[in-house]
Amino acid sequence: MSTVREATIPISLGYGDYFRFSKLIYEKFGLSFSTNRQTDFERGVRQAFAASTCADFNEYYNLLLDPEKGLASMEQLVNALTVGESHFFRNKAQFDALYDHILPQIIKRRQALRNIRIWSAGCAGGEEPYSLAIMLRELLPNVDEWSVTILATDINTQALDRARKGVYGNWAFREERAKHMRSQYFEQHDQRYELSPQIRQMVTFKQLNLADDQYPSYETNTMFMDLVLCRNVMIYFSEPVTRAIVDRFYDTVIDGGWLAVGHSEHSMTVFSKFKAHNFPEAILYQRTSQVLDAQFEWPAPPKQTPLMPPPPVAAPPSRVANPFNERFVNPTAPKITVPATNPVQTTEPENPIEYAKELIEFGQAKEAQQLLLDLLKKEPANALACALLGRVYANQGDWQKAEHWCAQALKSNKLTLEAYYTMALVLQHTNRLPQAIEAMKRVVYINHNHILGHFGLADLYHANQQIPQALKSLDNVQRLLGSQRVDELIPDSGGITVKRLQQSVTRQLQEWGAEAK
Repeated sequence: MSTVREATIPISLGYGDYFRFSKLIYEKFGLSFSTNRQTDFERGVRQAFAASTCADFNEYYNLLLDPEKGLASMEQLVNALTVGESHFFRNKAQFDALYDHILPQIIKRRQALRNIRIWSAGCAGGEEPYSLAIMLRELLPNVDEWSVTILATDINTQALDRARKGVYGNWAFREERAKHMRSQYFEQHDQRYELSPQIRQMVTFKQLNLADDQYPSYETNTMFMDLVLCRNVMIYFSEPVTRAIVDRFYDTVIDGGWLAVGHSEHSMTVFSKFKAHNFPEAILYQRTSQVLDAQFEWPAPPKQTPLMPPPPVAAPPSRVANPFNERFVNPTAPKITVPATNPVQTTEPENPIEYAKELIEFGQAKEAQQLLLDLLKKEPANALACALLGRVYANQGDWQKAEHWCAQALKSNKLTLEAYYTMALVLQHTNRLPQAIEAMKRVVYINHNHILGHFGLADLYHANQQIPQALKSLDNVQRLLGSQRVDELIPDSGGITVKRLQQSVTRQLQEWGAEAK
């Protein structure tokens, strides 16, 4: 039965109301509603107006203009206008490309650091980021030992609330891959399916308006992404707004990072900064440099081999400058000399070694590589520069060059801890486990309290079927962790906390202990 309130709601917006409301939404949120979407726009405005206590559209419009009193009403209006519908593994061709090529390539590049950063921009009800989390768990069985960031953002707060709950109906599983994964990762309750906690905890949901100039930034955690997905979202923005968004995405991804967009987005010229890669029925965009282009190859999905923690480096100052965008510098932190876009620097950094470490930490492989090569021309016997260059090549999966530069470092200084650590990684991935163990032993000999050295040694012992030695190394890790706060970050781990590593060690002690019996 209709209420008096419903009876007073205008059937449609007049042209004047349509113009001023659409202009307001465009100015505040960048959302563009052309005349062919006028019906959807009117439906959203009428729905939000009905939830208010305003007598007419004039009063409602004035309420929206009030930055304080109209805040809740504006949020309701945006929610009504951005009702996003999605489903798990939407667009089979794109997810095939991600599963078969893109994610394995990212995993290969990140094996040294053991960290992956993904952003689902415009995540709707969470189906997309959860699909990515499931795929990562399928591709990377020891994903819990990695530092994985899957950031999922949307402007719609109601959609984010639904996403955090992780409960879905049958229609969300209409793709065959989703039906196959449903029994493994969901628990059925009547006609609803609840996502398992192990997948839910891999995704962080936040509200973010893509039209705002608030990314990339440390505050929004949108820096240095390996992969950004923004599918079927930019069709709601005008072309100028879309170009600004894509430019910010370019600053957001690291060299070699990827951008996935929907089939119906704007012209490919909008993405001209990126390199387009063609897959069967799908196009994905990559931020590339000449160095990465020359070394790029499509790997097979990674084998289930043990992976190593990252090589040790000095922790960079908090919130250092984005080497590609100086406006995100902590005002209280010392400024860093930023390399030019080409390999030739106009100003040489005061401390090239520390700067190279920061570039490596934040995924700027091309700049770090060129900086170190230039330094080694002047100081060919600089052991730490050689070791860091070895790490750059290891991060790219170029084991031959990585081994060469680590050997050069040790030739100059036999106590270069960083070189032994990276050398152990190289030896492991080239199936020379006994030699890898010896290299990692040198790490903990040089620094008895090196947490990741003991953890890496445990991993190597276990891979070599030396279970008692592996358990002893894990005991050493547990002892060293016991003196630290659970919320502290493990130095040079790419963001792994003490608590997270403790959980991993506890699980491995149980599993490997059972193997020893």
